[in-house]
Amino acid sequence: MFLVCACCKIYAMNYSFIEVFKIDKLGKGIFSKILFAILVLIGCSVYFTPIGDPDFSGIYTWAYDVAQDYTLLLNPTTSLPPITTGNILYAIHMLAADFLIIMGATLYMAVCIRDYRMRHGIKDAGDSGYLIPVRYLSFPSLGNLTLRMIVIFCFSLVLTIPGIVFLLYLFLIFIIILPCAVMFPACYLSGDTGFGRSFRETVKITRGYYMINVRNMTLIMMVYFILRGLAQFIAGLLPSSSYVLLPVINVFTALSLGRYVAMVYLRMREMPGGPLNAIRTPHTRS
Repeated sequence: MFLVCACCKIYAMNYSFIEVFKIDKLGKGIFSKILFAILVLIGCSVYFTPIGDPDFSGIYTWAYDVAQDYTLLLNPTTSLPPITTGNILYAIHMLAADFLIIMGATLYMAVCIRDYRMRHGIKDAGDSGYLIPVRYLSFPSLGNLTLRMIVIFCFSLVLTIPGIVFLLYLFLIFIIILPCAVMFPACYLSGDTGFGRSFRETVKITRGYYMINVRNMTLIMMVYFILRGLAQFIAGLLPSSSYVLLPVINVFTALSLGRYVAMVYLRMREMPGGPLNAIRTPHTRS
């Protein structure tokens, strides 16, 4: 009987993958719609109200000239790209917009976890601070989640520059550790563990789920690239449409990934060690 139940859970994990993209399926959908709109506006601000100079044609021309003649790098006047202060400000604006979208997806993930626990009557996990529905907006509960979001925000902000360098030079290692790293905010924001213990807990709960996470996150990114391809095709016909389509796709993908992390985190808590381990070793939920 347990074998049948475990197999059903494995099937449900695969079959419910479509649920990842139902980002408005959260409470009454008000919170998710407002968050989606805010994040899209943040993404669109890069195109409609840019800070700095979005014209990088001088850098492109310099890169093309250097590719044609490497001796230009020996000339002090042409050895560096012509980056203006406006270009730097615009690059910071783009990074800030992407960072805020990631933080929005992280908040969405935390709300998904707490909403699930509220709906299923699980009130003994962590500080149980719910954001929705309104009757759970008590000051202590909201304060717990808000404080944890501030900690995650500051921690992510500190790691932004090292993270960019790490991504540029050690991209393969970044891809390898990503399926585990994205579970850290879930451990912490769920209220199950403290900040320091969340690092150890992340490694513990992802044991047996690594390849599942790699597969599903790859599928999410495939959907992202397909949508971007369609957006670029439409932009070829209506160039201005990319100013809205690209932010919408970026936000949709970020929230979908946040929803997936929330779903798989809850599943990892229910079935520690992976689905196959649940079949081999029956266990009772504490």
